[in-house]
Formats: sequence, structure tokens, C-alpha cells
Amino acid sequence: MDGASSRVIFFRFKLRYLSPTLVFVTIMSLVNSFKIFREIYLLTGDYPYESLYMLQHFMNNTFRSLDYQKLSSAAVVMLLVIAGVMAVLFVLEKWLGRDLEQ
Repeated sequence: MDGASSRVIFFRFKLRYLSPTLVFVTIMSLVNSFKIFREIYLLTGDYPYESLYMLQHFMNNTFRSLDYQKLSSAAVVMLLVIAGVMAVLFVLEKWLGRDLEQ
């Protein structure tokens, strides 16, 4: 550590010890980002502008129209995206903390 720049100290030491906390905070933020649907729905209704139309709107509208095939496929897509993001986060966390156990 003697003579190392602040950038090297951050990436080699501090970030490795912070990686479990960063993964947890990122997952919690991802889960909490789906709570914004309620506010947008109250402000704009069933079919908001294109830029505000989210997956939750689509799922809500297909549930109202009783189109269960589209609803289940949207749920599977949402599950795959969330699982993919979480898998990337766990791989990144394992890679960052790979030599902390030694």
C-alpha cells in the first residue's frame, strides 16, 4: 500500500470490501424501482405517454382485459430480466471479492 495512488487503493482494497454492500443496495434499489408504478398510474391513468408506459402498466392492462397469456409472458420476461441482473451482480461481487477469503 505504500506508494500506491488513491485510485489503486480504492479499486484494490476499498471496493473489494464494499462489494457485498454494493450488491445488496443495488438489489434493494432494483426492487424499490418497481414501486414507482403507483405514482405514475395515479398521475396518468391506464395508458400514459410512451415514455412513461412501463411493464407494470402493460401487466395491469392485460390483467384487466383478462389476457392471461400476455400477462404470464410479461411476468416471465420480468423474471428473466431481474434474474439476469442479479446474476451479473453476484458474479461481479464474487469476482471483486475473490481473494478476500485467502
